[in-house]
Amino acid sequence: MADLRAEPLSPIDTATLWPQLGRLGTEIVATRSSEHLLLTSALAATGLARLPRVPRTTVIGIRRGLSYRGILVARELAGGAGWDVESLRIARDKDDEAVTALLAAAGTEVARREGRTLYMRLPQGSPHGAAVRRGGLMVYTEERLFAMLRTTADVDSGFRPAKSQDRHGIFRLYCRTVPENVRRQEAPTQQDWRAVYDWFDCDRQLVLDGEGSLAAWIGIGGREARLLADTDVSTMVIEEALDVVEAQEGRHNVLVAMQYQFELQRMAAERGYTELGTRLLCARRLAVFNTLKEVVAVPADTVPLPH
Repeated sequence: MADLRAEPLSPIDTATLWPQLGRLGTEIVATRSSEHLLLTSALAATGLARLPRVPRTTVIGIRRGLSYRGILVARELAGGAGWDVESLRIARDKDDEAVTALLAAAGTEVARREGRTLYMRLPQGSPHGAAVRRGGLMVYTEERLFAMLRTTADVDSGFRPAKSQDRHGIFRLYCRTVPENVRRQEAPTQQDWRAVYDWFDCDRQLVLDGEGSLAAWIGIGGREARLLADTDVSTMVIEEALDVVEAQEGRHNVLVAMQYQFELQRMAAERGYTELGTRLLCARRLAVFNTLKEVVAVPADTVPLPH
């Protein structure tokens, strides 16, 4: 691996990489939405387009002559504390050296940009798992995916659209429902929580009010839906949340249940949801790069010491 050099690509390199993506046929990351990110970040960086909400991205590449042995695309999450590896592609079916080199270079680049955590989703049983671990990312929990049922029936529920002032309440709900060992990896601070909240990638959000706090939260993205529910109040909250999710319009047809959401998994199975597989959630905590000022010796006059 000593001869491999993974480095951030220039805007021109990123733009010319687009036609070569077909040669990088092996995708390591479980989710695949990076093509659009790669194109828009290249256009914005070169000034060829004025796109209103292009996320900050970094593209890491390993060159092999005029082509690429592998590339990695990561985006900055809200708040700047976390970065998400959106795509990691290699030209071969298996190339552990390239995977490890790309992830190591991504960690260095994210730390240089003052990020504290690098996140990545990996399919369970991936043959690239050992290379990912050598790149510094460790698995801390799992996402179970279910193909959900849909209904067109009207649902009378207490859920309402989430507002900006509900964000703190959602964070408190998250702290009540997520085990401490997971929270320490994902959101030890409010700034880290903003990154995780962005990582959920939800277009619409609904909340259920409880007594002095939120009882449940639903997040619906382009293809996936997820929820948090305070089961200490009642397990019926999950039933009501699933009714609402199934009745929502949109392309979402996958329910994401975390490893520790046992009641949600049980109820999904009872409703006839088909289990699709498992994603591993990986993270690497990073040290922030702080440039030290150069120390210059300053001459000083000698002063006699008092007797």
